[in-house]
Amino acid sequence: MPEKSTEERLSEILAACLTELVRALGAEPVWLPGRQPETGSGEVLAAFVGFGSDDVRGSFALLGHPRLFARLHPIPVGGKSRDLADWARELANQAVGRFKNRVLAYGLAITISSPQSILAEQVRVTKTQKQLRSPLVMGIDDMSFETWLELDVRPGFTLADSPTETALSEGSVVLF
Repeated sequence: MPEKSTEERLSEILAACLTELVRALGAEPVWLPGRQPETGSGEVLAAFVGFGSDDVRGSFALLGHPRLFARLHPIPVGGKSRDLADWARELANQAVGRFKNRVLAYGLAITISSPQSILAEQVRVTKTQKQLRSPLVMGIDDMSFETWLELDVRPGFTLADSPTETALSEGSVVLF
């Protein structure tokens, strides 16, 4: 069986982090392999965040109907666009924060940029480089998230085969 590339492994780690996050928010996500992103009109909320190190640079984006972000919000927001945009940024930030914690256990230390968001009638993600992973679609109830991961891995860099240390639990504090 062919060995998975560093890009594939990083993509799987981020997908696991997003799954755990959505479950922690009280929803049961279902990954829909092979499903194409929904194209159509209607409001779309997109949140994205960049991350990087000397070995790996990338960005992660979440796209979905504002109703989906409202479904995952811990406090009912009444559909206020500003609150939903803040929450969308926080979701992207938390997903990549979990990813940062997880890959640190494999010896990869990354920094995270400030998350951004946009509310638009239609959003189309295009490839900026060939390393852009195909979209992964996550179903939640009768709605779906479109997730995109773009990675640029330094030639010759490989992720450790297994974690060299245990990742901290989400919300842990280390005092030194």
